[in-house]
Amino acid sequence: MGLVIRFPHRGELYGMLAFAGTGLGAFSVFPFSNRINGEIWQVALTFVLGGLYIILGVFSSHLVDDRPQRNAVIYASLQTALAVAAILISPVRGFFFIVLMPLVSQCIFLFGWRVSLVWGLSLYALTCSIYWPDYGWAGVFEALVSYSPAYLFTMVFSYVTRDALLAREHALALKDELEAANEQLQAAAAQTAELATTRERNRLAREIHDGVGHYLTVINVQLEAAQTLLSREPERAAEALNKATQMSREALDDVRRSVGSLRSEDTRPPLQDSLRELSRDAAMSVEIEISGRPRPLPSAANHALFRAAQEGLTNIRKHAAARQSWIRLDFADPARTRLTIEDDGRGAQSGAPSRGFGLQGMHERIELLGGKMTTQNRAGGGFSLCVEVPA
Repeated sequence: MGLVIRFPHRGELYGMLAFAGTGLGAFSVFPFSNRINGEIWQVALTFVLGGLYIILGVFSSHLVDDRPQRNAVIYASLQTALAVAAILISPVRGFFFIVLMPLVSQCIFLFGWRVSLVWGLSLYALTCSIYWPDYGWAGVFEALVSYSPAYLFTMVFSYVTRDALLAREHALALKDELEAANEQLQAAAAQTAELATTRERNRLAREIHDGVGHYLTVINVQLEAAQTLLSREPERAAEALNKATQMSREALDDVRRSVGSLRSEDTRPPLQDSLRELSRDAAMSVEIEISGRPRPLPSAANHALFRAAQEGLTNIRKHAAARQSWIRLDFADPARTRLTIEDDGRGAQSGAPSRGFGLQGMHERIELLGGKMTTQNRAGGGFSLCVEVPA
């Protein structure tokens, strides 16, 4: 497994240079000092402790970044001990004490503002208190005054810089979140467009099946009847042909209405009138029952109930082998309108699919309106289709 080398980013690099520069600047007092009151071992040990302190400070990010908080506490405590030990052992005072400044700044970036403030003020007080053994309280007071601008500037600048970096990180995080949200919105918009296209395609399929399919079924029945009666009863055959011709015209009108409804609201006549006309063209016995006071229905509900009646009668003609059928339109509930289509035929066979394309399309149409559809065999024989919509 190879060694992974992590290069510091710009902000981290600036911090490393600042720590190293301040630390080395503090030690620059030794070469320029006129007199060093101490032993050679004190100078050597001061440089060893100070050098270790600077090295740890420069590479502190490798010790504390992305690690538990206790690592930061251990690091800050160790650095405090090294720096204070170097100051106590150092035979040079004064400017050398700024060696604690970079640690004060680092603590502000390592901890919350309360802990960093206490740690920084403690280092400030500790730095000044070192003068007490040699100079008494007067020396401590003079140190407090002398070092206060440096500590104040370091702490204020570090707090401002930290807040600026946090604000930048927050802004970058928000940018990433906004980009992710924008991608999600674009994906959702694409899905919505696809769903709208699918719904429109299904609506057109329902229109073609419920409208044209119904009329073609009736025309086919009339043409078959004309073909059967042509040699024996030409008058009835001609009547069937006329009926097929009339239904073809109505089919064309229905297609035009469907196309027109794509551009504007459909304008069908009242539902009860449409159902009566539908029953006359059904080529079988259809009884219409209307309960409650008829009322105008919304265009979508009117259209859906009419298509349901068309599909119901088409299925009866094609599959039921019925002698009688009923269309019941119920306006009794002022909030809902119910349409029931029944026959006395053979009903749905056990185990057969309960919904073909027509019934499935009807179910989708009714569901879009917030209604419901139920199908079942009648107790006395035959099949029952019930549709209910809010209207």
